[in-house]
Amino acid sequence: MKSMTGYGRAKYLDENIDVEIEIRSVNSRFLDLRIKQPYHLSFMEAEISKQINKTIIRGKVDVNININLLKVPDIELNEEMVKAYWELYNRAKELVNTDANPPFAKLLSEKDIITAGKADIDEESISKIILTILDKAIVEHQKMALTEGESMKEYCLTSLSTMSSALIKIEEEFPCYKQEIYSKLKNNIEELLGEYIKEDDHKKLLFESAIYVEKADITEEIVRLNNHIEKFSGLMKEETGLGKKLNFVLQEMHREINTIGSKFNTAKVFDDIILIKEEIEKCREIIQNVR
Repeated sequence: MKSMTGYGRAKYLDENIDVEIEIRSVNSRFLDLRIKQPYHLSFMEAEISKQINKTIIRGKVDVNININLLKVPDIELNEEMVKAYWELYNRAKELVNTDANPPFAKLLSEKDIITAGKADIDEESISKIILTILDKAIVEHQKMALTEGESMKEYCLTSLSTMSSALIKIEEEFPCYKQEIYSKLKNNIEELLGEYIKEDDHKKLLFESAIYVEKADITEEIVRLNNHIEKFSGLMKEETGLGKKLNFVLQEMHREINTIGSKFNTAKVFDDIILIKEEIEKCREIIQNVR
């Protein structure tokens, strides 16, 4: 069981290049991948996306790639430009009749006096480095996602245990409630109709009352809810693709407990029914972050 929330970072450094890659993710219904990288790595964007898609299938994912080229580019002095500027300086001195010399640093700062060539980028070697570091960052990200997922799994298992205990109390209380509503219904009918009930009508009314009480029975709902709890617990052992499955099971669990609450309307189990509903909602919030 893995969480959609995760973080991973990996670095690489040699005499020519310094690379750092960070991957951050939070929950999302679909894969929302955003890659931030230097312009000169734009040729790799499709390959980077493909690499990430192999492992991360859902979530809002931010990938930051920082790269520094450490190799010093070739620096050249434009000798002809130096001569041309120096000649202009000397002509200016003569024009204003001064012995002052311009700062030599000023000369070197003039445009195009010193030119630096672009550092060569070996796309093939850089691609290998970037993809290798990316894999390491993904591994770190998945470690955190798995750790988060295990924490969520433990919480949900505890929640399922709480629900099962509350459901046992409800099941134990229902037979008494069933007998109680039957007795009340029978007494109310006899009290209202009294002497007007003939023997055959009396039997028929008792039979109809029994049918009414049976319709209020929650045995099937309890069985289905227990089955859903077992199903939910079993699904959490799977590795991937759990979010939608677990959410569907929780919807079914919510439906069953609502039916139980509408049929079994008594103060004795009110807190237990509310507790189960609360635990289902807590699990639903958690499952939104499961991939």
